[in-house]
Amino acid sequence: MPADASHLPLPFRQLKLRPKTLLQVGREGDPATPSEWQFCAAIEGKGLMLAPLPGARMPALPPGAGLQVQGFTGQYDFHFQTTALGTFEVPFAYTLLAWPGEVRGRLVRQALRVRTLLPAQLSALPGGGEPRAAAVLDLSLTGALVETPAPVGALGESLRISFVVEVEGEPSQITTEARICHHRAMEGPSRERLGLSFRALPRQERLALAAYLHGLAASLDA
Repeated sequence: MPADASHLPLPFRQLKLRPKTLLQVGREGDPATPSEWQFCAAIEGKGLMLAPLPGARMPALPPGAGLQVQGFTGQYDFHFQTTALGTFEVPFAYTLLAWPGEVRGRLVRQALRVRTLLPAQLSALPGGGEPRAAAVLDLSLTGALVETPAPVGALGESLRISFVVEVEGEPSQITTEARICHHRAMEGPSRERLGLSFRALPRQERLALAAYLHGLAASLDA
């Protein structure tokens, strides 16, 4: 992936990658769609451990294979080049990648997003229409990444999203208008992921969402 002026060099540790962060990994010079893996851990200065997604198999990579890795932490959009060091089955299936010599990243947002998995309903605006089922894959005070089993809108269009979070053991309904900032087709018929930017989130719902995110981030860091 060629460098561009918006992606600047930064230390890998500055990304603050959390376990299970999704990464797209492709072979250098291979135009095929990158595979999605999940980040497990980093060994400072030595390597990165990546595992297959649940239910998927880790492809065997020959040691020394050149790789292009890209991802999004919730704050940074980033990419780097590395090489495969080996594929292992014990204590679990994972591939070890060489510590990247340089990471290039772009700060996308100040509000941290955390991974989650919440059922949601999406409705087109204006006019509403029949709500469509979706799943919230990551979430922040300013937006969310959702996956839908069928297309629900185009880039720049507005939607109404509704989902429930639990705060101190009590459910809290979050409903707001959101704009589609980016979308990506997924493997499988019609599935896609949408990046949504929230608009005019009501104060009480914003407070509930902030409390939910704080609790979730604290549990992930524990």
